[in-house]
Amino acid sequence: MALEQNNPLANLNLSGLEKLEAKPVNKGLKSKFKAEAVQTEPVNLGVLETLVGTWVGPGFNIIEVPNMNQAKPGPPPADKFKIILNSTAETFTFSSIGGDIINRGNAQADIAFQGLHYLQQVDDVNLPSGQNGIHLETGLFLNLPSGTDPAVQPSIARLGSIPHGDSILAQGTFFTVDGPPQFEVADPTPFFIVNGKRVNDTSETYLSQLVNAVPPPGIPKEVIMNPNILLENAIKGQNIIKTVVIFLDANPIDGVATPGATAPVGGITNIPFVNVNANANSLSAIFWIETVQNTDGSTFLQLQYTQTVILDFPVFAPDGSVVEIKWPHISVATLRLQES
Repeated sequence: MALEQNNPLANLNLSGLEKLEAKPVNKGLKSKFKAEAVQTEPVNLGVLETLVGTWVGPGFNIIEVPNMNQAKPGPPPADKFKIILNSTAETFTFSSIGGDIINRGNAQADIAFQGLHYLQQVDDVNLPSGQNGIHLETGLFLNLPSGTDPAVQPSIARLGSIPHGDSILAQGTFFTVDGPPQFEVADPTPFFIVNGKRVNDTSETYLSQLVNAVPPPGIPKEVIMNPNILLENAIKGQNIIKTVVIFLDANPIDGVATPGATAPVGGITNIPFVNVNANANSLSAIFWIETVQNTDGSTFLQLQYTQTVILDFPVFAPDGSVVEIKWPHISVATLRLQES
């Protein structure tokens, strides 16, 4: 576990709220409040329990951003977008909320669950200290129970806020498997949605910028067109004996969403500037919590994730028409839990 004095979330908690829930307003309502406070099922963090602490490690980030294609006077620039590549160092801190969370029911009985605060900080390792922060996010992970109305299975929810002016609510399933994770291709190619399906834009204008991009020092060239390769490389030679898999989606779309995720699930809300200039409207992520066994039989915990955010910003085609294209923003990392 992380040392408490090094944990910026250590003093955030909701401990004692369950006591407030059970406190009667007056003596005449005493028996009613006592009955409401009774929980028929245990409330715990579930698979989130192993996340508590501070995780650090390297990663990679690729984002395709606008190039003021619609704002410049005269003909639109030849480069419709810019590519930013970052070799990253990341710190991901999780801390227990410290009490049960009660949601009041109407169509069904009340539910109770627990969760974690989180703080994610990502730096570019090739930029000067103090000028290298590229991502900051804070929020909650929640271990949600099943329900009858709506009829849902147990799930994990992630609520996050990003200083660019974005708030996300992503939700999904979880399960445990023996052995290491399986990685699919994380494709950064811009695409259209045609009849509800992803269709990549294969025009030379776009692909040339991706194919010819120069990776940061230490990042293999092939990682640009599939950042998940970096995750595969990180676990080569490791003996991963168990993996907890968590799927998280917000407004999932075909060709990006995790398996089985369909809208409506979660969502993203942005400030007006983001909506107009580079609208972030979909997020899909997979977290793998891995138990790695050393040759002496001891084990340690490792956290890997891949995340794709879809940005929508239109560009002018050669004929002057406006083309709506979706631009993947992909982040990956391999982190280890720091010992106290």
